[in-house]
Amino acid sequence: MQRNARRLIAASAAVLIATLGLPLATTSAEESSAPSVLRVGVPNDLTSANPMSLRSGSDWNVATIQYDMMWMFGNDDLSAQPGLAESCDPNEDKTEWTCTFRDDVLWSDGEPFTSQDVAFTFQLIIDQGISTYSGYFTPTTTFETPDDTTLIWKSETPTNAPLVPPWIYIIPEHVWGQYADGEKVELKGVENIPSVTTGPFTLTEVNRGQNWTLEKNPNYWGDEPNFDEIRFQLYTNQDAMAQALKNGEIDVATYFETSLLPSLESDPDITVQRNVSDWWLNLAFNFGGQGPNSDPLPALQDKTVRTAIAMAIDKQGIVDKAYNGAATPGTSLIREVPAQWHYDVPEEDLIPFDPDAANAMLDDAGYKRGDGGVRVDPATGDPLVIRMPISQETGGALTAGQLIVGYLDEIGVEVKIFPVNEGKMYSYWNQGDWDAYIWYWTGEPDPDYQLSTLDSKQCGNLSDGCWSNPQYDALFAQQEKIVDPEERQPVVYDALALSYEEVPSIALAYPNNVEAYRNDLVTNFTPVPGDNGYLIPNYNNIGMVTVQPASGADSAANSSSTGMPAWAWGAIGAAIVLGVVLVARRGRRADDDEG
Repeated sequence: MQRNARRLIAASAAVLIATLGLPLATTSAEESSAPSVLRVGVPNDLTSANPMSLRSGSDWNVATIQYDMMWMFGNDDLSAQPGLAESCDPNEDKTEWTCTFRDDVLWSDGEPFTSQDVAFTFQLIIDQGISTYSGYFTPTTTFETPDDTTLIWKSETPTNAPLVPPWIYIIPEHVWGQYADGEKVELKGVENIPSVTTGPFTLTEVNRGQNWTLEKNPNYWGDEPNFDEIRFQLYTNQDAMAQALKNGEIDVATYFETSLLPSLESDPDITVQRNVSDWWLNLAFNFGGQGPNSDPLPALQDKTVRTAIAMAIDKQGIVDKAYNGAATPGTSLIREVPAQWHYDVPEEDLIPFDPDAANAMLDDAGYKRGDGGVRVDPATGDPLVIRMPISQETGGALTAGQLIVGYLDEIGVEVKIFPVNEGKMYSYWNQGDWDAYIWYWTGEPDPDYQLSTLDSKQCGNLSDGCWSNPQYDALFAQQEKIVDPEERQPVVYDALALSYEEVPSIALAYPNNVEAYRNDLVTNFTPVPGDNGYLIPNYNNIGMVTVQPASGADSAANSSSTGMPAWAWGAIGAAIVLGVVLVARRGRRADDDEG
């Protein structure tokens, strides 16, 4: 009986190992010849390896590691730096740009990279209407490639787009050309495993809901990476990810919940990196117009009501309680990085946290308290009851929503919250059947994309709640035509100041992203942007090139044959008793255009 039990355990372990895609323990001789592996823990699954259909944070991380853009984001300030492109020179009115590319780049499959690959990528985005990237082009943008190292970008109107730089991953025409004349759904459905890239690594293996592996690109044109492979391990439980880091089962992890900061920071072998995040928590109001189901609360059309709500919300309280202090209170529509485009609202123009003043404002506007202390709209006679969906997959959103219920109760506004998943949030967003919601925004280093979300023309597309303001629309259109950044900045600031004053939405908080690594196992990350930037690539892939094993680190710890981690043995025990259930959580706000 005991022998049979051991056989059962061994068999169950072998099955689970195969299911989880985990390596079996190997001999020291095998370890000595095994490739060096950077082991990365993440809480988000890889949902797409297709650059034309990226969704989750892991999707973007993996794409950035593999693919080059025309220009690179600079390590310090995200300004355009030479990458595949070496130069881009405009004509006098900036309607034509001539860009020169490197002549020594090969794709990972050995085919030569040329300017035709760049032109193909851009034209594919225009022809297929890939909205994630299409904002860099106008309907009349054209491209010419007189030779293999030259691209001529032509526009009927002045543009600075070639030097923004365009956040577009360049793909090989000889691989993707077969999809150019097909349907968008076919293009977005391409698996793209294994990938063909010009970046330092290529994606070679994906086990959905478990792990994925990238291998060093032998043809990479830049500095050779110090690791042979990067293996991402999915953890759907943040405590398990933190414990794996403490145990040395992974070298680095990202997107930690801020509640884990005390535990991580107390370990001398762990270095914590707090990033200035590329996303922020946003409360948006609905103004209606998305479709036949759109039925927002009429009182929210009144700027007085929106301003009073903003005054009643304790943003510092949200920072402290939703993010354990690892955030800053939100102000304007564009986050704090890059600093050039973040509008720092003057103190005299800040909407203060002042519930008493908010109550007085609503009293003066005729919103008297009715049953249960809930105010009544003098125009409709309806109580001020806000239906508020909340993305429960957005860090801190639910806690913030629960706090806001209490904050607004103090001013006689009732809030009914509905915590839902990302799919349901998209449904609310598209149909307009809500009054206000809490979700998040993530933007680009250039302000145009984020500013566009409040443009009237974006109702039913990028706009949260179909706010419409002719003055804002004019400022948005004006800044789009200005190519000199110094001349453009005050117009961008005017648009941001107006949107802050009119309160179509409220930037609640700019959270920090929390990453951590084992300083006894790995070293020499290059954070981007600047010292407080991301370790796991978000803007460029330099960090995955420079990171290396720490001096004196156990060589077996960073090999591909280190045996099975402790968490997996625990999973085996649970599997024997309960069976194996694999759950992959997915979700991040992204392009939802599938057709």
